[in-house]
Amino acid sequence: MTGPIVTVPDTDDGALLAEAHRLAEALEADGERRPDVLAVALDGIIDPEALTAGRPDAIVHVVREDGTFARGAAAVSSRAAALATLARDVEPLVVALPESPDTADLAAATARRLRGGCVTDCLLRVRAGEVRAGRPAYSERAYAELSFERGPPVVTLNVDALGTPESAPSESIRERTYEVTVGDDDRLRSLGEREVPESDLAKARRIVAGGYGLGDPDGFEVIEEVADALGAAIGASRPPADEEWVPYDRQIGVTGKEIDTELYVPCAISGDPYHMRAVNAEFLLAINTDPSAQIFNAADLGIVGDVYEYGPALAAAIREATADDELEASEEVPQ
Repeated sequence: MTGPIVTVPDTDDGALLAEAHRLAEALEADGERRPDVLAVALDGIIDPEALTAGRPDAIVHVVREDGTFARGAAAVSSRAAALATLARDVEPLVVALPESPDTADLAAATARRLRGGCVTDCLLRVRAGEVRAGRPAYSERAYAELSFERGPPVVTLNVDALGTPESAPSESIRERTYEVTVGDDDRLRSLGEREVPESDLAKARRIVAGGYGLGDPDGFEVIEEVADALGAAIGASRPPADEEWVPYDRQIGVTGKEIDTELYVPCAISGDPYHMRAVNAEFLLAINTDPSAQIFNAADLGIVGDVYEYGPALAAAIREATADDELEASEEVPQ
């Protein structure tokens, strides 16, 4: 293990940096080389000088070519792009943020860009030279530890439960400015212009949702076709919302909407826990090309196949059945 522990504080509270030092001590005690603790100051979020009290080994002031960074869901994209760019450069052991609704969104978006793991509201432990994330499980009756197959992992830490290190580094703090080129926060500018569907996912009784497996935004034409046949609302997993294929209010998951439906039809959605924890459905019909997709574990009925093939066929069958029912009902009306 050679990379630094990267922290991304959003206040001058030193708890996050203290935890990074404790983790560095634990790695050193486990026979590993003590990694550097690197504090990231996103320009516009926190002043680099506010991080010196936490005595990191280095402070990196991340600036963008035009403008500053902002907090909030509408500005997640630019911050995630900046952190991912920096992470690819420094190859960190772990990227840690303090737990909050905003940083949970930021951590997930950053991890997706890095193709790494993400665990929110957790604590970090060292086991046999490996950094693991731990969190309560089974209504806090057990404690689960998670390892990461590929990295760097991006986590948010429960700062209220953090300890303190035995000592902070005594050497002088290295400081540098790191300039990144990231896209504009389009969501922030277009928030008032975007047409929001009238259907509220939290109240919808039927929902058809699309995932990243659709391949591109045009895939939601198939989702709309099935939803129209069912009289259902349209939803999505997190990646399509992150990619701006759909508005954010269509996102179903831990960082999106929770749903309680009569019928849920997830299409090209893998069914990871961050999505399924927000899903309560009386009947779940899943369509996915991968027979081992996690979504099938929760499905009442599953179709192993391409939604581009089975979606239109399903919509046509529903419309035909609906038309037959309406015809029978009209024939039963006395003349």
